[in-house]
Amino acid sequence: MIMATEAIKLILGIGQPLVNRLMLFDSLRMNFKEVKIRRNPDCELCGDHPTITELVDYEAFCNVEFAAPRPADQKLEITPRELKQILDSGRSITLLDVREKHEWDIARILPAELTPLSQFDHFIPKLNPEDEIYLYCYKGKRSMTALKKLQEAGFKKLHSLSGGIDHWAEEVDPKMPRY
Repeated sequence: MIMATEAIKLILGIGQPLVNRLMLFDSLRMNFKEVKIRRNPDCELCGDHPTITELVDYEAFCNVEFAAPRPADQKLEITPRELKQILDSGRSITLLDVREKHEWDIARILPAELTPLSQFDHFIPKLNPEDEIYLYCYKGKRSMTALKKLQEAGFKKLHSLSGGIDHWAEEVDPKMPRY
């Protein structure tokens, strides 16, 4: 809504648009913060002599392939609160922490098993493809990488904790150490 309002202000030439300013919005705390930005004359995009003059192929740039959307009942990411409900229900799941041992020593979600991404290929044969498997890491990137490896190995019931253990500490267990 804020961006739509900014567009209307620019189109109509009214009000004070967010030119040379950045507005940050924290929806969890309902705060707004404004940051003034100075123009960088050397910027590759908007400087005096821009070198970036066209859009890039996102898939090629990020080296990712976009798969067809999954049905709603097969969503890959799960929120910390959803995982907490599943753990509290006593449902039989496999919870894998794909962080490294030094991270595991700081904080962990029980009853997780440590399966570091750096050694993950060795753990795959030990896993049951019929199990419902939940993965987490620090922020969510490594768990999605592990999830993709499991998909390639034929596993189907997979979920990654959105935002990782850091989001878990923020949403579910505020006493958990964060790093």
